[in-house]
Amino acid sequence: MDLAGQAHVLVALLACTFLLCGAQEKDYTVKEEQPENVRIGNLRKDLDLNLDPNIRLSSPLQFKPVYKTGDVPLVRVEANTGEIFTTNHRIDREKLCSGVFAEKGCYYEIEVAVLPDEIFRLVKIRFLIEDVNDNAPLFQSTVINISIPENTAINSRYHVPSAIDPDVGLNGIQHYELVKSVSEFGLDIIETPEGTSGHS
Repeated sequence: MDLAGQAHVLVALLACTFLLCGAQEKDYTVKEEQPENVRIGNLRKDLDLNLDPNIRLSSPLQFKPVYKTGDVPLVRVEANTGEIFTTNHRIDREKLCSGVFAEKGCYYEIEVAVLPDEIFRLVKIRFLIEDVNDNAPLFQSTVINISIPENTAINSRYHVPSAIDPDVGLNGIQHYELVKSVSEFGLDIIETPEGTSGHS
């Protein structure tokens, strides 16, 4: 957006503050790690603007995203058509919503100004970011040493640190198992209150 366009949107936003312009919200769903130019939706169709045919517009209908200074745009909006696409900045759910559990959902939000002034409105758009299985579970160390005395009683338990997987839900850690285990040892899974799996 050029400086003139930015100034025009700013003036319209200030006017909207005082005139209480109509506000809308629209939700979309997009998977993380999509390549550039994947189509997400079309604001012109999805907002159902219902423009009054009797209103004469000073310029063609346009859609202008309003980004905060320093924001890295994860989506782009075509000014004339309202179509929404992914950008060359890939959406990384684990980076965008670090520590957010699957049930809460991970959202990326932007605001879009609908112009010209005669029909001005500010639209809040929320993108629900769907997780994909793009991370492998890892232990903090590739080798875990446990010292077990020879006279240890049967069924004694020794804690083994859990693995870490930034993915959530079905894409997260599902189970642990011993590979090439010997009969002297077994594995119990303990579900912690945080929902992560500890084992001993």
